[in-house]
Amino acid sequence: MVLQMRPPVEDKIQSAQTEITTPETIPALPQTHAEAAELGMAKILRPTRLLDRGNWLLLIMSGAVLTTILVTGMFFSSLNGSVRPSTTGASSASSSDTMGSMGSPSTTTAPAVPHTTYNATLPAVPAGDIVNVKLTMKEQLVTIASGVTYHAWTFNGTVPGPIIHVRQGQMVHVTLVNEGSMAHSVDFHAAQTPWNVNYQSIAPGKSFSFSWRANFPGVFMYHCGTPTVIYHMANGMYGTIIVDPTNGWGSPAQEYALVQSEFYTASNSDGTYSVDPNKLMSGDPDYVVFNGYAGQYQDAPLAAKAGQKIRLFILNAGPTQFSAFHVIGAIFSDTYVDGNPANHMVGNQTVTVPPGGGVMIELTIPEAGVYPFVTHAFADASKGAVGELKVTP
Repeated sequence: MVLQMRPPVEDKIQSAQTEITTPETIPALPQTHAEAAELGMAKILRPTRLLDRGNWLLLIMSGAVLTTILVTGMFFSSLNGSVRPSTTGASSASSSDTMGSMGSPSTTTAPAVPHTTYNATLPAVPAGDIVNVKLTMKEQLVTIASGVTYHAWTFNGTVPGPIIHVRQGQMVHVTLVNEGSMAHSVDFHAAQTPWNVNYQSIAPGKSFSFSWRANFPGVFMYHCGTPTVIYHMANGMYGTIIVDPTNGWGSPAQEYALVQSEFYTASNSDGTYSVDPNKLMSGDPDYVVFNGYAGQYQDAPLAAKAGQKIRLFILNAGPTQFSAFHVIGAIFSDTYVDGNPANHMVGNQTVTVPPGGGVMIELTIPEAGVYPFVTHAFADASKGAVGELKVTP
């Protein structure tokens, strides 16, 4: 323990030592009665010398006392510091709770929220000219990795939100219901509609409806657009809407939708996790995942048959990292940037998907086996952006 006691205790000790060890600071004493008389001193020489020695002894004793005080103070300060936590239990508990909310290691077990593997299978396009979409906005606990229970903001209670599948030319009628505790909204990248009219924030307990026509095919994103947008997105308010070309994609295929995204976490005192603002704004995620959970398609691989065409609709919800999507042991026979048939490439090994962007890839795997898929930005793959295609004969 270091005690900041130099002023004034050590200064006094140093002063005393200087007076003792520096002869020139002691006044010269008269050696004869004449010198004494000249100096106006009426005292006899020997008593004067005895008195001077007494001053020396007094200074030495003072230094010893001050040194004793210093050592004693250090001892009791150390003793007081060692017992302080047991005498301020309430304050310590309060401080611990505060630090827990700021991201310190949790001291309790989070409530168990079982994880259900997100169904990546692409749903069928609804029949008819109008597709009704209902999105219920709510905040709830979800599991994003083994043992990690997160305070998410969701569409329909899942992260990502539901896969929406429509056909080019259909009218999409959207109904938003806000069951949360704060304002939320939705922004469809596939829509052409005025932002200030239809992407407005909906207050808690309110609902709102609007319609738009799916004029362009593609793999599009939808997300909450309420400020501050990055917080709503980082907390889970995103999903994919896939617009098929008017005449479809031709030959049948095994179709899956994958949404890559990031989580920036801070632990709470109750064992749960919330968003960490510093990590979020620095672009330093703890988890990068497909469909909301780290590595879930390693435990539950996506299935396909050898020789069967596989069609993957990939969205990068971000909010910050780029995806470099790659399937180990395979080549993409056809790639469509943003999922538009006009943006066609052939024979890609890895495709780049920016935050807020999408891609559709087709591949056919001739041999049975396990084929991992990753983002080839391997720092992110190591944080959970990895899954498997299991190809059977």
